[in-house]
Amino acid sequence: MSQTETYKRFPAVRCWIYHILEGKYSHQDKSLYTIFGQVKRVRIVATIVDKREFINSSGNQEEELFEEKDSTNSRVEFDLDDGTGLIRAILWRVNPEDYNHYSEGDIVDVIGLIRRWEKYTSISPEIIKKIQEPNFLLLRDAEIIHRIESGEIIEIPEIQEGDNNLNEVTDEIDIDSLFSDEENNLSNIKEDIFALIEEYSQSGEGIAFNIIKEKIDISKEELKNYLRELEMEMKIYQSENEIYQIY
Repeated sequence: MSQTETYKRFPAVRCWIYHILEGKYSHQDKSLYTIFGQVKRVRIVATIVDKREFINSSGNQEEELFEEKDSTNSRVEFDLDDGTGLIRAILWRVNPEDYNHYSEGDIVDVIGLIRRWEKYTSISPEIIKKIQEPNFLLLRDAEIIHRIESGEIIEIPEIQEGDNNLNEVTDEIDIDSLFSDEENNLSNIKEDIFALIEEYSQSGEGIAFNIIKEKIDISKEELKNYLRELEMEMKIYQSENEIYQIY
């Protein structure tokens, strides 16, 4: 049975990002188990809080001579926030120009497949479109709330993930573009940033971005990336004036 035929048995489930993040992923059947049952495809409505474009150089001179406009080495990433959590949507092998009309602050309706790499969950969008009608948000929330209040939910089962994370690696993912040989050092830096925010959160005031930058000797862009990851892991949040605190 083809991959497409398999997914037809799993319609897009309307949910909040929180439901995705609290779900348990099974590498055995490549499914996310949530309060709404087994999920492979989701539908969320969220605000774009950040957007990035990547064009990965293949280093192949022959390919450079025949460069195409819609390079298969390009990808676009959106960080999405629906008020319940943050998640990343990654469009693999696309032409970034096709997504120039999407920007920070846009509210989008996204239908996509759940992807998992190590402990990070993301969405691979099949459909993404802007929402112009504010009432659409109210209707979406009302549907989810009704489903929960009517008891159409289940207990999330315990999933033994084991050491089979590599089973999720497909030809869609350019591993070299996601991870480096210094991964352990990067993890330590992120832990230092979190510990610093945790320390300043004890007083209830939090810590400003520029103070973190003074104490952690990395570039401004690197710091933003680490803070974004911590936000997406629901470890910290940003209040007004770039003040960071732990949950």
